[in-house]
Amino acid sequence: MNERTFADRPTSSALEVYQPEPNVLYSLDATAHLAAVPRRSILIYCRAGLVQPVFQPPYEMMGFTEESVYTIRRIEHLRAVHRCDLSWLNTVFDLLKEVEHMRAELRFFRNL
Repeated sequence: MNERTFADRPTSSALEVYQPEPNVLYSLDATAHLAAVPRRSILIYCRAGLVQPVFQPPYEMMGFTEESVYTIRRIEHLRAVHRCDLSWLNTVFDLLKEVEHMRAELRFFRNL
């Protein structure tokens, strides 16, 4: 009899390894497919300021970069694991931006 252990089961809270194409803009549909989320969720994240789409001329079509896809997957992971709302996510992302800014500043001053 073949018994499976808990270590053999994939966890639903684990992020999948995913590498989108660099320097490519994805449509809303393609982004929803790549991030495995509904289109509506992406639009909600855009409205909340968590994801910034790129608007392509001449028709101002909404496009998303590989960074946007990664951010959407990260948001979904945080919502699934920690059950956080959009205001909490805004705070977390603001803090992460501030930490990255401080790290860049520290690297700059170390190289003087």
